[in-house]
Amino acid sequence: YQLANPMAERIHLTTAGEVAIVGGNRSSKTDTMLAELAIRMTGHIPLSLQATYPREKLSTLPIRARLVCNSLTDTLEPVIKPKLRWDQWNGVGDPDKMRGHWGWIPQHCLKGGTWEKAYSEKYRTLAVTADSTWIGADGSPRSIRGTSTCQFMSYDQEVSAFSGSSMHWVGHDELPR
Repeated sequence: YQLANPMAERIHLTTAGEVAIVGGNRSSKTDTMLAELAIRMTGHIPLSLQATYPREKLSTLPIRARLVCNSLTDTLEPVIKPKLRWDQWNGVGDPDKMRGHWGWIPQHCLKGGTWEKAYSEKYRTLAVTADSTWIGADGSPRSIRGTSTCQFMSYDQEVSAFSGSSMHWVGHDELPR
């Protein structure tokens, strides 16, 4: 993981309960949010953040997450899902040019090993394996395993569709109404 915008590192390093990612078009707001979502859901910290990522952010693994976007058809399908799929290239030109990235969720983390098994079209949920091992502050090994889920919603859904769920992480691709 290489930060597209150096200011994005603060998103990964903060332990604040609420974070706003603000920037101009093409400033990597969505990718930064999705990279953080992938870390929080899987427990896998990219090599570039290994030394600095706050491990306490992973203490609630596995998690229940929700990602809300403008539209299920205009944003979720063509923008969000390809950025998460390990087998989708997101960038300028060919992967050889390294001006982009492959999807944020590693294949081995997908429940069932494939996107088709891990993603429910009916419920718009993604299930991934959370599997993280690290050395705690006291020097003892720590390990967390389980299944994290992410529910995908849009602002054009009825407000009642958002009720009744307890979430560990919620992301908004754009400001809600």
